[in-house]
Amino acid sequence: MTIEKTAAKPMELSLQDGALAALVLARAMGVGNRDQLSQFIEQTPALSPEALDRLRFLDPLICDMAAATDGFDTVLDIISATVSAPTIAPIYSLLADYIALYGKASPEEMRFLQRFGEAIGIDRLTRAALDCAAQARATSLI
Repeated sequence: MTIEKTAAKPMELSLQDGALAALVLARAMGVGNRDQLSQFIEQTPALSPEALDRLRFLDPLICDMAAATDGFDTVLDIISATVSAPTIAPIYSLLADYIALYGKASPEEMRFLQRFGEAIGIDRLTRAALDCAAQARATSLI
């Protein structure tokens, strides 16, 4: 997927960029803060060491886009264009883990996960299973 950065040169978004965009969108909705997002990204083995550099670029871009009229849906469309069948569940799981760790499981957050899952093409039963798994991983036993 490309986004027009300038008239002359479009910006390419990788799968990792799509995952980062989803995390930024969640943070923009009030899930966690910048430091928590950075820490989550650093501790996630699925993301490359360069992910924090990409985050510094994508964060203002995604936040600005999401704030525009119909921007939320536009960002979801951009993210969905970066995923393929084998990467749908991992990218959803990553977002569900972040929300489980730093969210409050509010109706807005759950609706966001639902809309995100629909945008990337993951079925309701699989979403429910991944949501439960994320909640289990985020639950402290101490």
